[in-house]
Amino acid sequence: MTEVDSLHLVLEHFGDLQVYHRAEEALGRSLTLHEVIALEFESVRAPLAEVVDFLIEHVRIRSGFRELAVAHRPLILSSGFHELIEPVLEREGVDLEVLANRLDARPEGWRARFRDEAACVTCDEACKRGSLPSGPIVYVGDGVSDRCAALAADRVFARDGLARYLDGEGVAYEPFEDLLAVARALEQD
Repeated sequence: MTEVDSLHLVLEHFGDLQVYHRAEEALGRSLTLHEVIALEFESVRAPLAEVVDFLIEHVRIRSGFRELAVAHRPLILSSGFHELIEPVLEREGVDLEVLANRLDARPEGWRARFRDEAACVTCDEACKRGSLPSGPIVYVGDGVSDRCAALAADRVFARDGLARYLDGEGVAYEPFEDLLAVARALEQD
């Protein structure tokens, strides 16, 4: 939903960049996504209210988000945190269901409280796939956390890292740059 991932914005402005870069390099090699998120956010010590104020001021919503939200009421399935997502949705005047992790924002370092720790039978990690609703799935994503869930979807809109991954796997998807294009494509069906 955002032009730049809000987790990355928080880590770049409030976290330890050395920890961030080392953890990102280890992702998928020696660390799972949950381990990376936990390690990176332990380096954030700013008060939650300060970080939320920063996000409300700086997060840019991807073009077409409001149109997609109004027309299709998508479920936001995020590897991010309720405490960082919901204030941005409120700023935008959009009320959607959010499935995300929680934060314990301690002064000595934030702690991630993951929504689901169960390992997926497909990817062997705690992933978004198990939280997909029943029925036909249209999935829109762009990152590592979207991979396994996208593979379970009936229709996928992908960009950036997710698109590169799906290309490598030989999985069909529809590329997108803005969410207005996604909303229009869904309206044509």
